[in-house]
Amino acid sequence: MIKNYTKDLPYTYVEGFFPSFELINSHVERLISIYVNSSCKDSDGLKKIQKLIPEDKIIFSDKAFSVIKAKENSHVISTFKKEITDLNEEEDHLVLVNPSDMGNLGNAMRTLLAFDLKNLAVIQPCADVYNPKVIRASMGAFFNINIELFPSFEKYLEKYRRPYYPFVLQTDNLLSKTTFKKKTALVFGNEATGLPSYLRNENSVRIEQSSLVDSLNLTTSIAIALYQLKLQRD
Repeated sequence: MIKNYTKDLPYTYVEGFFPSFELINSHVERLISIYVNSSCKDSDGLKKIQKLIPEDKIIFSDKAFSVIKAKENSHVISTFKKEITDLNEEEDHLVLVNPSDMGNLGNAMRTLLAFDLKNLAVIQPCADVYNPKVIRASMGAFFNINIELFPSFEKYLEKYRRPYYPFVLQTDNLLSKTTFKKKTALVFGNEATGLPSYLRNENSVRIEQSSLVDSLNLTTSIAIALYQLKLQRD
């Protein structure tokens, strides 16, 4: 029987049909089982799942939904093995340094995929990338990107040597005037504290904004930066 999520579990789970299909289509080898609520035993969604995976991976259990306190509209819960993947060396990377908000972390994954990028480096300490709240916030994007954890930014650069662009407020270099080098990394800091000063460099960049606000939301900033990067890559 499924257990309520804790970080030390070797597996995690996601609620809902759509992310479950994303899991099956992208990483069916990691799928452990799918718990199905009796209320949807005749649904089209379940019939589709039954065509995609073996019957012994489908478990009908209303109790599973009460164990994890599932949302009322969650008709399936898919459990899967945790697994960290390497980033693609030949592609651009998004690097998040110590992100602490699970909703922001999941939303960043979704935003990354929306701009056709698939490589996310996360610097610890950070929110648990496997927490079901993160996966739910990603709206299925979690299963379509590479996510790699690092104990420090230095360890990231040791493995993936490349120019990087720290996004900060303390620079005169504007995003609209910045030309990104090939195989680069866009680097963002914690929602509350931003990037540590030692990560700033000659490539530090600032998103132009009105003086009427202190700063932009992290995921908004990521979206603006990724859009600018995509314009240059297309």
